Amino acid sequence: MARAAAECGWLSYDGPNLTMLREHIGRELDRQHVRLCCSGTFGIELALRSLKLPTDAEVLLAGYDFPGNFRAIQDAGASVALFDVAFNDWVPDVEQLRRAVGPKTKAIIVSHLHGALAPMALICDWARVEGLFVIEDACQVHGAIVDGMPAGAWGDASVFSFGGSKLIASGRGGAVVTNLPTLAQRMTIFCERGNDAFPLSELQAAILLPQYQFLHSDHTRRLQEAQRLSMAIAKLNWLSISPGSRVNRTSIQQPAYYKFGLLIRDAILKSSLVQAWLGARTALRETNLSSAKGFVLEKLQTAGLQVGPGFRGFADRSASRCRTSVPLLHSRLTAESTIVLHHSHLLDPLTGESSVERVIEIIQQLDQEMFP
Repeated sequence: MARAAAECGWLSYDGPNLTMLREHIGRELDRQHVRLCCSGTFGIELALRSLKLPTDAEVLLAGYDFPGNFRAIQDAGASVALFDVAFNDWVPDVEQLRRAVGPKTKAIIVSHLHGALAPMALICDWARVEGLFVIEDACQVHGAIVDGMPAGAWGDASVFSFGGSKLIASGRGGAVVTNLPTLAQRMTIFCERGNDAFPLSELQAAILLPQYQFLHSDHTRRLQEAQRLSMAIAKLNWLSISPGSRVNRTSIQQPAYYKFGLLIRDAILKSSLVQAWLGARTALRETNLSSAKGFVLEKLQTAGLQVGPGFRGFADRSASRCRTSVPLLHSRLTAESTIVLHHSHLLDPLTGESSVERVIEIIQQLDQEMFP
């Protein structure tokens, strides 16, 4: 399809592949309006701009989230108000979310991260009563099912990313979907400057469309491999998965794993091997989960696994940059203890093979080294 797009000359602004991509996304999510754009990060900002928020408006954001979402709120002219995530999880603590609402709160960004799915039905029902707009960040969860509907079908506006090595990827790109014609019109007005100033190209659309043909089957295989990995992790006392990302293969709840999230637990600090590693590094002033995470990442990366540290979170952001009306204790702990495994270990997009068996073997070897 990419070659056909190049040969027919549709390499800018609009073309048949972009039309087909918009129609496919809209049909799958039952959304009337699909705005394709240059990235998921910009998509969040575009969704916020479409709300036409007052200059003194606040937007609620979890204390552990993608850092670009914090910046998007500011770039859209609003202020950030933080709420805490659930204990040992990456999804909102709904009670803390309720407490974070202030007189200037107008909207909330709700993100599905590291395989954990936010409780969208509960949040959207509550937001409707409060009169708040919901921006659903579904950038990491192509193919997921949340409370019986596709991820991305819940928000007043919902955002997907096609950037980097996402589950559906074209190197860069994103999409904002909505059923509210006013929001769609405002997005068009903001983007159209003689032509679309923040486009997804026809060539990118041609690359994306075939991937949707395999999304369901790939999603099913990743769920199977994630379940195998989860069962192995459950046997360890120093590593766990979050409640929000546990594999549930019902028609109501199905996680998707761009990154498979793991949490380091306190038991790791009882390992003499870990203590020795920490003691040899004078730059580490204290022994905590954050420093122990460095040990785990070094070991797993040296063994050849594609793992990273997750996000830093916003627990240390100053009062001049955001409002924090509730303690961000869980957000801080989550940031200190999170590591993420890339989805290619569940299903390699090039070879179609899983390396979960190898991941389990490496983690079990590390367990034996730490607790002989």
